[in-house]
Parts: sequence; C-alpha cells; structure tokens
Amino acid sequence: MSTSEFDKYKVDHLFLLIGENLLPNYVAANLLVNKGKSLYLIHTTDTERQAKRLQEILLNDEINGLKAVELRSLNDYESDAYYIQKEIRTKLETIKSGKIGLNYTGGTKAMSAHAYRTLFYEETKDKTYRQRADIIFSYLDPRRLEMCIDKEDSDRIRLKIKPDTLSIELVKIFQLHGLELKKKPTQQVQLSKLATELANVFKEETKSKQWFDWFYNVFREQAYQQKSNGKGDWKSNPSLMKVLTPVEKLPQEIIAAFSQENFVTNDDKLSLQQLQKTGSFKDIKNFCKWIDGVWLEHYVLEQVKNIAEKQLIRDYGMDFEIPLQGTQFQFDIAFTRGHQIFAISCTTSSDRKLCKSKLFEAYLRARQMGGDEARVALICCFNEPDTLKAEILASTNDKKIAVFGREHLTNLSEEIANWIAQNDREAK
Repeated sequence: MSTSEFDKYKVDHLFLLIGENLLPNYVAANLLVNKGKSLYLIHTTDTERQAKRLQEILLNDEINGLKAVELRSLNDYESDAYYIQKEIRTKLETIKSGKIGLNYTGGTKAMSAHAYRTLFYEETKDKTYRQRADIIFSYLDPRRLEMCIDKEDSDRIRLKIKPDTLSIELVKIFQLHGLELKKKPTQQVQLSKLATELANVFKEETKSKQWFDWFYNVFREQAYQQKSNGKGDWKSNPSLMKVLTPVEKLPQEIIAAFSQENFVTNDDKLSLQQLQKTGSFKDIKNFCKWIDGVWLEHYVLEQVKNIAEKQLIRDYGMDFEIPLQGTQFQFDIAFTRGHQIFAISCTTSSDRKLCKSKLFEAYLRARQMGGDEARVALICCFNEPDTLKAEILASTNDKKIAVFGREHLTNLSEEIANWIAQNDREAK
C-alpha cells in the first residue's frame, strides 16, 4: 500500500478516541492527518494521563508537523450521550473549514457510538440535522493490520499497513506506554562464532548435557561463590583472573572455538586472564553470564540481523530492561516491523515448566506493549516445541505465538523469516 492511497483519506481535523493502549492512536495520527493540521484527543478521567503523553509525543515528532494537538475531556461521562455530543459539538463549532475525521479504535463502545452519531450529522441553519458531507470514519483492524475506512453506502475500504508504510521504533512504543528503558539496548553481537558453535552443540541433546556437566561441575565450581544463605554470585574479577579450567570434558567443537578465540592455554585450560587480554569483555563476570545462557540471546540477535534488510525490520535490539509496576521486566530480543512489535524470549533450558513460564510472561508483556498486533516467540531447548505451543494456545486462544526448540537452532534465521511470512499470510 503506497502512502498516496492513505493520502486520499487524510483529514485536516482528526478526532481520536483515546484508550489504554496508545499505539493504535499513534498509528492513526501518523497516517490520517494532513501535515500542519489538527488533532483532538477525546479522553476520560481514566485516560487523561495517556492523552497528555500522546499529546507531548506527537508535538515533539517533527515528522508530523501538526498545527495543534488538543485535549478534549469527557471527565467521567464516557457513557453519557448528551455530554459526549456536547463536548464534540463545542469543538466542531470552532472548525470553519477543512475535512473532518473520526478514528474510534480507542475509547469505549459508548464513546464510539455517540461520537460517530455526533460527527455523522451536522446542524443546519433551521435547526434540523443532515448527513455531514465528506467525513472520514476509520478504525484500526489489528488482526488484518489494516486501517479501515467505514462507509454508510458500501463496504468498508481496507488499507493495508505494510512495513514500509509506517515504521515505529521500539523506544517509541515504550514511550507511548510511559516507560523509559534503564539502558540502551544493544545491537552488537559478542563472540558470534562461539555462539554459533554452541547452537550447533545444543541441537544435540547428548552434547548439550556434556556442556552442562562441564559448566556446572567444572567451570562453575571454580568461578562461582555460593553463600551461606543459599544465594551466590560470580567471584570478583581478581579471583576470576586466577581461574584455569580444564576443557577436555567439553565437546570438541567448543574446545576448538575456545582455542580460536585464544581463550585456551597451551596445556588445554580455559584461562579467564587470557580471555580478558583479548578485549572480548571488559568485565570477566559478563563472560561468565554469557556462557551461562546469554550466548543464546546473542546468537538469536545475529539471526535477526541476518534477515533484517530482506524482512523490512527497521529496528531491533537485545536486552530491554523495563521498570514496570514496581518490578523489572526484560525482553531478551525485540524488533519492529512496521508498527508491529515482535518479542522473543530465550532460554537454554529444556524444562517444560520454565519454558512455559518464560513464554507466557513474554506474551503478556508484548500484548501490553504492542496490543493485538504484537507477536511473541520462545526460543528454547525443549524437545517438543509443538506441544508447548499447543498448551499455550489452549490457555490464550492466540495463534500468533511461535515456539522454536532444539531442532530449530541451526536454521533459526529461516525459521524466524517463516514466522514473519506466516504472520503476513494470517493478516490477509
């Protein structure tokens, strides 16, 4: 869908009904208002914070060039027909020229119904009402990824919002929810070749067990400090500098990869002091965390980077730390394609309960961020990913979830591309 096809339905005065999720409102504001014209955000007491946030974001967005973004409060009268009509008509009386539109994706059903009726009819000089000419009614269909133009005399017009029609960055989506990231997400992949070898090893269950046996019983015994209260942490950097861990119990592919990175001494021991000299990690603890499972996130990030240009992925990153309702939530990997957010949760675990928990949490948070358009995937080492997906599907009745297991690790770029393609097919 070219931008010119949206241009035919742009207006000079757009009324937006504000809901809890501002993403549909932001999409409508970008696609349906002529540059340099005006927006009116119709909100209630409950959505006043959201309306003010959207107002600030839109006025700061240079690409919109909006003349005005006005707040119009219904206070607590979100179901009161008289009050809704009065508030909108008061604004309409000040509009002397220009095409008018209403996007009712947000707001309550009562707000939509009464706002529609108010804008559909205009008062004449003799105090009667007639159908308003040339008004545009619209709403966002999240299932089909379409902006729908409602018509009284014919079928609605469906305008497909393709990835190249409107591109929204991840940070903008978080801002729409009033969330600020604790740190800037990274797009930098660390130890790409070693991560690839680990993915190859984890595809085979026997080799992954061999890895875990070495990690917990050899490496962690030297590098981790268990405390008396049952908790623990990696040792301090000076202590880690002294760690020399035999590698002979590792899969041969990993020994070769460690050696290629110059992490292994002449007597076949992993040297964290030698590792630090390579400059791969400023803090040795970060390497310990990396081989404890963060490597999978780096591997997945690289797979996303590999397909980004072809799949029209404009923004992507890893390690999104989000303060949310007094807790800390993290998206492992996320990317946007158009106005859609794709969230990926990663774990090297094959434990069904843990995998299900991570997927379900990512699902809830992604829906909270990106609404019905959000897509969620889990990348794990579970041997039966289809059964896990079926279990989540039974709980959510949402077919937009993907689960990639051990068998998918070595062709993950293709699997993610297929997931995106399936998303496009389901939106038709």
